[in-house]
Amino acid sequence: MLFDVVFLGFPVAIAICLAVTAVQHGEVKYWHPAFSLFAYSAFYLAGGREVLIYLSVGACIGGGWASTGFQGLPPI
Repeated sequence: MLFDVVFLGFPVAIAICLAVTAVQHGEVKYWHPAFSLFAYSAFYLAGGREVLIYLSVGACIGGGWASTGFQGLPPI
């Protein structure tokens, strides 16, 4: 699924690249973002995927309402 590629695959790939850069250059400044991206990936795998999907669907619904001029529910 494209959602998994964007929200899991890219951060893992970037984290691996940062970790390799940290080892090659021996600089500590690359370890913090690499660790942060690995921690985000663990959160995503542990249940964050559903949270991100709910937020994305909510943003799509809100954008649809905003573009159609939704004024609220009619009175009962």
